[in-house]
Amino acid sequence: MASPARITDGVAGLLAAVLAASVCAPPVAAHDMPRTAVRELVRLQGYFLEAGAQAGGETLDVEVQGQVRPFRLVDRQVFIAVAAAGRPAEAEPARLTLQGTRELLARAAQARPGTRVTLLGERRPGSSEIFLAAVDLCPEPPVE
Repeated sequence: MASPARITDGVAGLLAAVLAASVCAPPVAAHDMPRTAVRELVRLQGYFLEAGAQAGGETLDVEVQGQVRPFRLVDRQVFIAVAAAGRPAEAEPARLTLQGTRELLARAAQARPGTRVTLLGERRPGSSEIFLAAVDLCPEPPVE
């Protein structure tokens, strides 16, 4: 029968061999996995327009609390957390739906025309749904 000291020495030797093999072995395809964007942070700045009003520049339809409002886009910034190399950028949707807390949605819905609105949110790449993190309103005349 083996003594307890021998069993412990044998187990310790086995663990040392497994540890050495796992540390020294090259990674198995860990670097070959394609990297794809999981989430994007989106910052939109612009002005809600009167219904039916036309404005120069890029205009989006923004749906907030079931109401679709035209939005004149002044600045758009998209921050991708992880992106695939060589992957073409997703086309920006022409209509966005805002999701979020009641307070943030109410703040965006009550924005008057001529008020600079900055929306900060998160979305899946190419998605038209933006989950709001912040809504900033700053009354100032629209930039022409």
